[in-house]
Amino acid sequence: MRPLIVCNFVTLDGCYEDATRTLAPLFEYQHPDYHADDGFDHSTLALLERAGTLLLAGHESARNNLRYWQGVLTDPEATDVRRAFARRIAQIEVVIVSDHLTPADLTAFPNARAVRVADAPDTVRTLKGQPGGPLLILLSRLLWNDLLARGLVDELHLTTFPLLAGPGGTPLFTGRPPVQFRLIRSETFPGSGNVLSVYDVTRTAAAGG
Repeated sequence: MRPLIVCNFVTLDGCYEDATRTLAPLFEYQHPDYHADDGFDHSTLALLERAGTLLLAGHESARNNLRYWQGVLTDPEATDVRRAFARRIAQIEVVIVSDHLTPADLTAFPNARAVRVADAPDTVRTLKGQPGGPLLILLSRLLWNDLLARGLVDELHLTTFPLLAGPGGTPLFTGRPPVQFRLIRSETFPGSGNVLSVYDVTRTAAAGG
């Protein structure tokens, strides 16, 4: 079975984004010693290069994500690691969970296809049973929280950023899914102050399934 790996970052106060539902304001108080460190990019690229399928969620957010990485390919200011990331995004099978995307919306992304929200769990089960590299979810908080509650997530890679979202920030987790987390690896990034924690995820015996 192909494992489903979730990769996300989280603030020190346990949030995914701040009250504006954006990310940039989180970095307003970033320590100056940590400016422009790319350790997180390298760590995420290693996951992406190993993966066989990338799952994203949302109509506009997923397309904007793909458009952004297309732009990186021709951006003279982009770092080498971000160019490598963009090249992999253009190659890997991408499955977008959305009820609103049409084939016409994905014309510019020939490696991407859409599935409906209601079909996402069955699609993931099917993909897990196929040969190939791991399934990878980057961000897409609502999608992976739903899959986590269904017992479909196998590994959770959380990178804690030394930042605060503050009041009104969006909590990373929704609810309290019946799963257990076992720490299997951790890593610190002195250049950014980030701490990566990798957890094996199992469904609790009481949850069944």
